[in-house]
Amino acid sequence: MSDPNDPEFIDLGIFECMAALIWKGLKNRRWLSQDQNVYIPYYAAHIIGSYTMNLEEFAQSAVQAGVIPPLVELLRVRLTWVEQRVAVRALGHLATYPSTFPSVAMQLALSSLEIVYSHLYRSTDRRPGYHCDLLTRGMGGSEMESRKAEEWASQLQCWSLQLINCFAFKSEFVSDICNPTFLMELPGMWGGLVNESSPAGVGLLRTICQHRLGRGPVADCPGVIDALCNIARSSDDWQYMAIDCLLWLVQDSSTCHKVIDKAAPTLVDLSDLSSLGDHKRLGDTIFNTLQSMAPSSTPSKRTEELLDELVQSRQRAKLEKTMPKEDLRIKQAADLVVKLEGNSLFSSGNITGAAKKYSEALESCPLKSKRERVVL
Repeated sequence: MSDPNDPEFIDLGIFECMAALIWKGLKNRRWLSQDQNVYIPYYAAHIIGSYTMNLEEFAQSAVQAGVIPPLVELLRVRLTWVEQRVAVRALGHLATYPSTFPSVAMQLALSSLEIVYSHLYRSTDRRPGYHCDLLTRGMGGSEMESRKAEEWASQLQCWSLQLINCFAFKSEFVSDICNPTFLMELPGMWGGLVNESSPAGVGLLRTICQHRLGRGPVADCPGVIDALCNIARSSDDWQYMAIDCLLWLVQDSSTCHKVIDKAAPTLVDLSDLSSLGDHKRLGDTIFNTLQSMAPSSTPSKRTEELLDELVQSRQRAKLEKTMPKEDLRIKQAADLVVKLEGNSLFSSGNITGAAKKYSEALESCPLKSKRERVVL
């Protein structure tokens, strides 16, 4: 497994051999319980996953060798969650082929943490011995086993989501994936420290929202929209994915009216962003999207006011860009005088008067002076 791009074992029929070993472990429990045979299905699935993760031609050979049916049986917990974990990893590499069922992986993504907790984490005195050996390679006590089990549970969930994500790119599977209960859980599925490169639940939501068939069910789940707004405002690595979801939902005339009142405050706040990672001129994209909403979106009065304020703010920013520097300096000096008057009123206990002065200063403070505006 240290050199998964080496074709030698592929030519020797390693996939046929591994598939046969998994089937033997599933069908012959007496053989499985002898000596150290209990490890064989785990390592057989692990080897299939390793040899199919890089090269498409190896993945095609694996499918032709018939590895998918035994892996799906492991996915259905015909043995234990440990074998299930490596089976979903292997199937994730083979998921360009519509030969497995997204609903199986959906259930796995939803229940993986609970499965590991109930089967291993909760009972330190009744853990299968070979599970402990696989988790820690025979080194470390129950604390190390528990920590590794947490990592593996998180991996199991992330690999399940990756498998579903492969199906979500194909429109014929989207309606099956958009189960309301499942969608509600997605924003809370995170890769954790051990899977920090995995976009997990929000990544799958982004794929779903690329489809017109997927945007409808997402828009019908207010809790998902709230979660997307929270992620979009965060400094998380996957912030841009949540922003993409909100923009696609607003751009779609069939979903805009369902989400605009929740999404608008977040998008208006983010319209000042110049860029976010590889996303250049993101603020302009957000502004243009909000400006080109379908007439049928029917936003609330408060949302209309927010959008009007955004337009005025943009116009003001353009004016300030063309304003001579000397005029800007005079404006900033005048704002400072008003701010000092507010400070004086505040110190004397006149809170209402101070608030009015601060609001007055904020109204005329240049938009580029973000730090001063925050202070005011």
